[in-house]
Amino acid sequence: MKDLINVYERVSKKFGNSCELEQVLKKIISLHKVGVLNINHSVLELITAGYLINEGYKVYVEVEMAGGVADLYAIKGIDLVIEVETGYVPPNNAVNAEEFLMGRLALKTARYSNVAHGFYIAVPSFYIPPIPSELLLKPDERNEEENRRIMSLIRRYTKAPDITLSDVKNSKIDGIITINSKELELKLIDVRSFQHLKEFYS
Repeated sequence: MKDLINVYERVSKKFGNSCELEQVLKKIISLHKVGVLNINHSVLELITAGYLINEGYKVYVEVEMAGGVADLYAIKGIDLVIEVETGYVPPNNAVNAEEFLMGRLALKTARYSNVAHGFYIAVPSFYIPPIPSELLLKPDERNEEENRRIMSLIRRYTKAPDITLSDVKNSKIDGIITINSKELELKLIDVRSFQHLKEFYS
C-alpha cells in the first residue's frame, strides 16, 4: 500500500492533483486490498489515469462493461478503453506463455474494442506484448481464416463463451501505450510502427 501512495504522490506532482485522481486511487486501493489487483497492474493504472485526467479526460478504473471489467474507461468527446497488460503468466501456462498471452490479448480486444471509439493496450516500457499479428490488421483487412485463428486462440486459453466470431471480425487495436513507471512517461506506438517492431522479436 505504501508503494501505491508513493506513486500517487509522484503522479499528483507531475500531472496535478484532483478529486478525480483521488477517487481513482481509492478504488484501486480497495481492489488491491481484496486481491483483485496486484501492485504492478495498480501502478500502471494509476499513472495512466493521472496522465489522462491531466489531458482533460473523465477517467474511470475497473469498469464493468461488455461482460467483463475494463481497466480504464476514459471520455473526452469520444470514449476510450485502455487495457493494462503486465505480461503475467500463471504457472500452468509457463510452457506456452506466448500463446497464452496472445489468447488473453485477443479476448480483451474482441470484448472491449467493440464498445468504445478507441481501444489501446498499455504495457510497461520494458515489455513487448505478443499481440496476434491478425489483430494488427484493420477489420476490413482480415480474411475469414485470420478471424477464425483469433477466435481459436480465445477459445483455447480463456473462458469467454459470450465472445462471438462477429465480435472478433469487428475488433481492432488503435495503438499500444508504453508506460515508464520511474519517469512517469507515456508513449503511444501506432499499430503500423508496432508491426515493424514486432518483426525483430517474433
